[in-house]
Amino acid sequence: MVDLKRARERIQRELARLQNRTEKVDRDLRRENNPLSSDWSEQTVVRENDEVLNALHLEGHEQIQQLEEALQRIESGAYGVCSECDGGIDEARLEGLPQATLCIGCARTREQ
Repeated sequence: MVDLKRARERIQRELARLQNRTEKVDRDLRRENNPLSSDWSEQTVVRENDEVLNALHLEGHEQIQQLEEALQRIESGAYGVCSECDGGIDEARLEGLPQATLCIGCARTREQ
């Protein structure tokens, strides 16, 4: 059986870490600490780096949303229940992927 208190604490720690990282990426994208140079060649490099930052920004926000939804499932009593088959999600899977909504069997089926 999943220890919901431990799962909640782990998710909250990961959520705080991701929010901190995402805030840093957002500040970098807004150029709060490093304004855009007037040198065109340097701007090209910076703009290429912006593509990576944008990807990190989107990924971070997606992960934050998934973790917030996991916290909601804990509160509603649906955490650890597969959204496809209503079976249990293995505790080891939730340990490694706390935002998991599918048991391993349904996840494999969906991948195929």
